[in-house]
Amino acid sequence: MNTFSIILSVGPLALYCILLGILHLRRKPTVVSGGRDLGCLGLAMIGLFLAGPAQLFFPQAAFNLFGISVWIALILLYLFILVFAIVNTKPSLIVFGLDVDSLSQHVDQVLQELDPGTKWLNHTFVSPSLGIQGVIEPAGVGLVSHAIATKREQNLMGWLLLRRGLSAKLPTLDIERSSSGYRWLALGFSLLGLVGYALINQSTAIAQGIREMLRN
Repeated sequence: MNTFSIILSVGPLALYCILLGILHLRRKPTVVSGGRDLGCLGLAMIGLFLAGPAQLFFPQAAFNLFGISVWIALILLYLFILVFAIVNTKPSLIVFGLDVDSLSQHVDQVLQELDPGTKWLNHTFVSPSLGIQGVIEPAGVGLVSHAIATKREQNLMGWLLLRRGLSAKLPTLDIERSSSGYRWLALGFSLLGLVGYALINQSTAIAQGIREMLRN
């Protein structure tokens, strides 16, 4: 793997790690839909796709005919697969800054306002009027929890109303910064520093890597 491939792989991941660090260090809980989180992760991994599978299974015959447009087609293919995965994933809401018990309490308050007939069993809820049912579990590294659907076929409008309710309620809370945020920031800036060092000191190797990639 050449220097340009390493930068292509690491750069987007560094930005994703920095974003996670910022979310963990906020003094207010942050609500993110599962689809948006998956989309951000997918974009962060696009460099790994281009530097890995895309080159390993590169359609050389098509490249000889159509040139650089083949790379554009591969990027579009990756984005199509990402969108397909987002559309077909179960509805979920990820909350940075709250543990499972705290999130369950606030989800219950929102659901009781939207549907007083909501029933709970431990951390599992069923809201008949909204047409949703899900479970609240830990998610990721650090103080992160999510409410995820227990089955795929559910009322998306019900989940949208739940997200809006949480987004309106949670910013009024004050929470402590999660120490994992500093670790995410340290990892992100370390990777970004590696990219910056390579850009400054390995410019010739990077240019050569770009030429090799475009020429394949």
